[in-house]
Amino acid sequence: MKTRIAVTIGHSSRSRSIIREMALSGASIFRVNFSHGSPEEWVETARLVRSVEAELGRHFALLGDLRGPSVRIGDLKTPVEVKAGEVVRIVHAAESMGGLDKKIPLPNEEAFKAIRKDHVILMDDGRVAFRVESASCSEILMKALTDAVITSRKAIVIQGQDLGLPSITEEEVRAIKVAVENDFDYIGLSYVKCVEDIAALRGILISLGAKEMGIVAKIETPVGVKKLDEIIDAADGILVARGDLGMHFPLEDVPSLQESIVKKCVNKGKPVIVATQLLGSMVDSPVPTRSEIVDVVLALSQGVDVLMLTGETAVGKYPVETVSWLARIIERYESEIKPFRRMISEESSIGDRFAFGIVSLAESLGAMIGVFTKSGKTAERIASFKPDCRIISASPNVKTLRKLMLLRGVETVEVSSSEYEAGINELEVKLSRFKNIPDNTIAVLTYGFRDEPVHIVRIRQIRRASNEL
Repeated sequence: MKTRIAVTIGHSSRSRSIIREMALSGASIFRVNFSHGSPEEWVETARLVRSVEAELGRHFALLGDLRGPSVRIGDLKTPVEVKAGEVVRIVHAAESMGGLDKKIPLPNEEAFKAIRKDHVILMDDGRVAFRVESASCSEILMKALTDAVITSRKAIVIQGQDLGLPSITEEEVRAIKVAVENDFDYIGLSYVKCVEDIAALRGILISLGAKEMGIVAKIETPVGVKKLDEIIDAADGILVARGDLGMHFPLEDVPSLQESIVKKCVNKGKPVIVATQLLGSMVDSPVPTRSEIVDVVLALSQGVDVLMLTGETAVGKYPVETVSWLARIIERYESEIKPFRRMISEESSIGDRFAFGIVSLAESLGAMIGVFTKSGKTAERIASFKPDCRIISASPNVKTLRKLMLLRGVETVEVSSSEYEAGINELEVKLSRFKNIPDNTIAVLTYGFRDEPVHIVRIRQIRRASNEL
C-alpha cells in the first residue's frame, strides 16, 4: 500500500489499544486537532503514539493542526435544535443556556462587525445554513435554511467573506510550543492566505529550535486558492480541506478544486493530503457507502499522497473499522491505477532531474529504489514522480524518517551511518535481510545529488542473507 492513511485522534480513539489497532490496520500519520481538547490531552496523545511506534518498530508522523483564524461559537450547555424556517439569535457572549431559547453565543467582536443582513452563515462543513434577517453590534437574528443540531465550539463561515483575522494568535503560539516540546513532525496551518503566513510560522519554529518541523498549509478559502502557487512553493505539504472549501465555494465546485490543487502539488513535487468526509458515514456505520468508495478511488487516481480521516476516527463509533476499510479500498484499487505523474522540464533543478533519472532507470530495470538521505529531500524528489516500484529510504535521523511518512510509497529504515557511501552500504546490507524482498531483486541504490567529482549510483541484485530480519 503506497498511499498513506492519516487519522485524527479524539475521544473515540485516544487510547493505546485503539491507536495500536489503527496503526496495524494501515495508519501511519496521527493528527491532533488543536481546536479541541486540552494541552494535557495533546501531550498524552503524543506519548501514546510514540509508545506504539516503539513497540511496532515503525515510524509514525505526528501532525498538530492549528485552529487558525476561524470564527467559532461559544460553549452551549445544551445543544440548540432548529428546524428549517425557525429563527435563532446569535448574542455577543461566550456562553448561553442553549436548548429551547434558541440562543447561540459568539465571543468574536470582528464577526459582529462583518455580519450583515442577507449574509449566509454556514456551519458544520456546510451542512448547516442560515440567512441573516437582521444584525447589530450585540445581536444577530438568523433564519435556518436547514434542520440542524448546533453544539459547542462549531466554526462558522460568512459565505464569500474574509474577516482578515491574524493567521497566528497567542493561543496558537502556546499550541505550537506544545508540539515542539512533544516531538511533533508537522504543524498544520489553517486558513493560509499568503506566503507571509507560512513565513511567520516558520519564524516561530526557528525561534523555538524546531527549524526541521514541517509545515502543512491548509487550502480552505478563496484567497488561499488564488495564491495557491506561491503557497505550495513555501510549504512542506498541502492539505485540501474540502469541508471549508465547501463553505466558501458552491459544493459542485469542490471536485474540480480538489483536482486542480492536487495536480498543481504533483507538478511542483509537494506532498498533498485530501481530507474531510472521505468515509463520513462511518461515524455512525461500520460500513462505508458506495459513493464514498468511489470518492476514495478518485482521489487515488489523482495521485494524492495521503488520505486523512477526521471525524470518522476522532468522534466516530468505528475508528479501527474505518481505517481497515480505507486500507482495503486502497489495496484493492491502487495497483490498477496510474495516477497523474509529474513531468520534467528544462527549468527543473538538477536535483529533480537526477531523481527523475533514478526513477526512469529503476522502472526500466524492474528494480526497487534504495536511497540514503539525511534531510529526506532526495526521497521526496524521487517519490514526487510516483514511481511504480518500491522506494526504501534510509537515514540516521529518526526525525527525517518520521517526516517521510507524508510521502506516497516511501518505506523507511534507520541506519547508523552518517556518511553517504557508508549509508548506502549499510542500506544494502539491511535490504538483504528483509523477508519481504525476494532473493535476486534488483535495486538501484543512491543518495542525494551532490556537487562532487564522483556520484555513486549502484545497481545490485539483493541476495538473501542467512540471518534474515
